[in-house]
Amino acid sequence: MRVTSGVPLTHPDAMKSLAPLTAIEVRWLQRALLAWFREHQRELPWRKNRNPYCVWVSEVMLQQTQVATVIPYFERWMKRYPTVRALASAKEPEVLKAWEGLGYYSRARNLRRGADHVVTAHAGQLPDDVTALRRIPGIGRYTAGAIASIAFEKPEPILDGNIMRVLCRVRDLDSDPRKAPLHEHLWVLARQLATHTDSRSMNESLMELGALVCTPKNPQCALCPLRHKCLALEHGTIEKRPHLAPGPGSTQRRVQILLVTRGREHVLLHRRDASSKPWANLWTLPYLECDPAQVPLAHVRSWANEHLGAAPQVVRRVANGKYSVTRYRFTYEVFAFSAQAKTKARLPAGCSWVQRSQVGQLAMPAPHRRLWDAHTSDHP
Repeated sequence: MRVTSGVPLTHPDAMKSLAPLTAIEVRWLQRALLAWFREHQRELPWRKNRNPYCVWVSEVMLQQTQVATVIPYFERWMKRYPTVRALASAKEPEVLKAWEGLGYYSRARNLRRGADHVVTAHAGQLPDDVTALRRIPGIGRYTAGAIASIAFEKPEPILDGNIMRVLCRVRDLDSDPRKAPLHEHLWVLARQLATHTDSRSMNESLMELGALVCTPKNPQCALCPLRHKCLALEHGTIEKRPHLAPGPGSTQRRVQILLVTRGREHVLLHRRDASSKPWANLWTLPYLECDPAQVPLAHVRSWANEHLGAAPQVVRRVANGKYSVTRYRFTYEVFAFSAQAKTKARLPAGCSWVQRSQVGQLAMPAPHRRLWDAHTSDHP
């Protein structure tokens, strides 16, 4: 019961390593995973209610976000938008505000678009069919399988980063699991495991094992219920699996962030347009791109002279630092100054004066929210 493994997919023997599981292997893995899951599964708020909408929201929130971060957001979201209809009737700005701090805001926009589709096409009820689920905006192959199996107990597979890692290690598969043909092979294995069993618990057990035991670094192999059948453990390749090809390089951006006030009541904010990367449709403090040849302070003064009608008399450099958003790496300096009240402004598109008391109601990305909060705590 041995499968040729641990060879690159360019090797002549590669396709041998992509053999499906045997019936005996499937039954053994299912029994081991389900027994472990019954004992070790975490109590999570979305497991208390298998309502399809709850499953959908939780799965979207958990994409690229850790469980501990998601829990309070999920609980607040379900109080604010307890049904698909409640979400569909909400305005996008308030949905983005409810999502503030979770990042990857396209997820929130897609949830709202998807809810609108479900109300229009399915009378507010998520369908239990994978094909119909995948027609909903924002629902892809993984999310459709998760809703179908976890909410409707359909024998549908799911494949996320945790499951890919577990399967690549158990079979000692050497290639990038995000690319064909290995990616499709992993879907085949996941479908085998989700068939003729409690598919809900099976899928959740694979995700749970990857999250708690078969972790990317320092996996706890001694505690793993699959250790006796794990080929990567046998071959000493655990730390090499999965073999992920390098992703696209990061994009460096040097910016000056502006804290511009007018009197005691107003601050200048910028609502990014729908094509902005990152932070489409979110409110930020205005920021300027600056190349290494430019002097930041002179750049800020020039911008103020052009768009606010006069260069400020006093500009204070109040902070500097770095933050990352997806593939963007920002190096920033924060400059604070007051605009002259009587000058004729030619504000850039998207910029407007906002009452300080209203800033807390707007959806802002976390780095800019932190900068604003720090500024207001110093200058109430």
